[in-house]
Amino acid sequence: MVILLSGSTGFIGHVLRQQLLENNHKIYALVRKKKSDIDADIEQVTIDTLNTIDIEFDVFINLAGENIASKPWTKKRKKILHSSRVDLTENIRKQLKYPPKRVISMSAIGFYGTTRNGVLNENTAPVPSFTHDLCKAWEDAALQFSSDITRVVIFRLGVVLGLGGALDKMRLPFKLGLGGPISGGKQWLSWVHIDDVLKAIVEAMTDPSYNGVYNLVAPQFIDQKSFALNYGQSLKRPAFIPTPKWLMTLLLGEMASLLTEGAKVTPYRLEQKGFKFEFSLLGEALKDIEKKYQASP
Repeated sequence: MVILLSGSTGFIGHVLRQQLLENNHKIYALVRKKKSDIDADIEQVTIDTLNTIDIEFDVFINLAGENIASKPWTKKRKKILHSSRVDLTENIRKQLKYPPKRVISMSAIGFYGTTRNGVLNENTAPVPSFTHDLCKAWEDAALQFSSDITRVVIFRLGVVLGLGGALDKMRLPFKLGLGGPISGGKQWLSWVHIDDVLKAIVEAMTDPSYNGVYNLVAPQFIDQKSFALNYGQSLKRPAFIPTPKWLMTLLLGEMASLLTEGAKVTPYRLEQKGFKFEFSLLGEALKDIEKKYQASP
């Protein structure tokens, strides 16, 4: 397949691009500027040169977007988060010479807003919030590709666990025995192993029955306290030191809601399709990732 990939150097993108390359796909990586650390077999393109490519892409995989949890949500930061997702997706659609046959775009379970009540599936009405507004605008931009020619798939991601990402930030304090539940630990944490993210993307590339929105989260329901205990066990460390909600709010402002509130999200549509998760249990997922940390340089 001929694939256009945005966000190719990100947490998910850099692993996906190598997997696609190993499976002999032709990859065009959308970059801000050309990078020396991207494989020479991958064509690098910018948003300004995209309209010069006389190719009909089989798939456009849209992973671009500034890290939502890396900095507090000031007004300036919110504009950057919006631009890197919504504006970029719209610009790519306008710049492409031909519509792609498939679009696989990311979103997040932040679409549903912050709530601890009920089990949320793809049809659950959202709670108004910044994360909902951002995710909805991003999804709407991706859905603009939809036509008789183009099939659109959107994955609403939970917290993606792998080498890097959220675990990278938590690993040191947990290794030092300073980890523990946040804000009482009763809020839900919807997670997914990065291997299952890659598996879902590849299936959506090749299976024409994929269409519309899917929650991409593991089927196991876990709260913050259970996550902390499981992560501590995978590192052979205690994990009981609590982090109070007021401190998270003081440090992170509005962004603290990502950690102090959490939704109980189910991968209903994926399960209806018969999607088989490689990692459906958190303990197994964390042990697998820790083995990879130990083996990494």
